Amino acid sequence: MAASEEEIPPVLRVSQLDAAELDSAILQHLKSQVSRSFQYFKPGILTRVEPEVNACLRFLLWKFTIHTASATVGQKLLNLRYSGSSTTAGLTDRQKLLYALIVVGGKWLQDRSHDLASWTGQTSLFQSVSKVLSAAENCLKVASVVNFLVFLQQGQYQSLLERALSIRPVYDRKQAIRQVSFEYMTRELLWHGFAEFLFFLLPLINIRRWKNVVTNQLLGSGQQDSDVNLRGPVELKECAVCGEWPTNPHDIGCQHVFCFYCIKANQLADPGFSCPSCSQPANQIRPVNSVPVTIMSS
Repeated sequence: MAASEEEIPPVLRVSQLDAAELDSAILQHLKSQVSRSFQYFKPGILTRVEPEVNACLRFLLWKFTIHTASATVGQKLLNLRYSGSSTTAGLTDRQKLLYALIVVGGKWLQDRSHDLASWTGQTSLFQSVSKVLSAAENCLKVASVVNFLVFLQQGQYQSLLERALSIRPVYDRKQAIRQVSFEYMTRELLWHGFAEFLFFLLPLINIRRWKNVVTNQLLGSGQQDSDVNLRGPVELKECAVCGEWPTNPHDIGCQHVFCFYCIKANQLADPGFSCPSCSQPANQIRPVNSVPVTIMSS
């Protein structure tokens, strides 16, 4: 017996946990599909029978997975299946039925235990049963935590169900030796580290200010002239930042006109902002007087 146990390769803990997560995700996906199919019915029609619907879904999953192949959907995806003995044989009929009774019936009883009060009334018998069920549920939660800690240490019996039925996952097919490319892993680690560095660095850089500096260098600064009388029809009809008709026109002492939002937003983002056309510093923002507006309208 000991020799046969040594011949069975142990299943990785991460594979067992991944299989359990996949099973939970598949069940949630089925629940969402059922809920979507009832979305055009009378509201609340599915809520009254939700525990029974969930029990039916769990029974169907058990019928087409554990009953037929001794493996859940998640285990099949990871090349695993359950073994009910020290050898690699599948589950016995007794273990399959007990598995269905606990997974389907136990979960249904847990879902319906909160609704028993409305069915049986607040009697002393029901209060006693309710206390017993509540205490049993709390004990199961504590036992699940302890069992999980033992599983992390020993690598067997990931859930209380597996420990109670003495079943454990084994590889369905012989595992081949995997060749891991460390060059690929190193490249991925370097890329993720560089991406995290950029996410940390970019918020510290005043991108708008550098954009204004580069724009002034490429387009040239032009001549600085603070005489507002030199404004032509182009300056009066075009914002020097966005190029559109100035909304609530303001200036900064040069002949160019800005939308109030454009000049104020740039000044708040970059205190050293200057006019992109003539490099006049935006030290003082003032509304355009009525004289240029009259010329512009004419």
